[in-house]
Amino acid sequence: MPPIYVYLKKDGARYNPGTVTGKGQSVSGIWLESAGKDLGVPIPSHIADKLRGRTFNRFDDFRAALWGEIGKDPNLINQFNEGNEELLRKERSPYTVDSEQSGGRKVFEIHHVKEIQHGGAVYNIDNLRIVTPKNHIRIHKK
Repeated sequence: MPPIYVYLKKDGARYNPGTVTGKGQSVSGIWLESAGKDLGVPIPSHIADKLRGRTFNRFDDFRAALWGEIGKDPNLINQFNEGNEELLRKERSPYTVDSEQSGGRKVFEIHHVKEIQHGGAVYNIDNLRIVTPKNHIRIHKK
């Protein structure tokens, strides 16, 4: 019997290419301090400036670039401990404090304010907030 090849494709807007839009917001103080509250914290405008206009093959690639840009920013990187600084330099999301983790979800997450399933823009920085896993779960329970 000849082999049967199965092609599995991840589907959905997060797996489609897109170009970054949006302006972000001015931030001050400890940027991620309120990530566990309300809708989380906005993407800083100076980080948005570095990503706007760039095209990504999928949202995972955008996520890596976002954390990578944060890792290059001297004002933001200094707000993290050494382990999280290393993660950011590797374009990975940093860990939250233990009390804001949930099960296996331990790192900061990106929340789409207007959900993708309801027409929310995948790559629009103004539709994105950084949240803790616990807060992300709370937001989606509402």
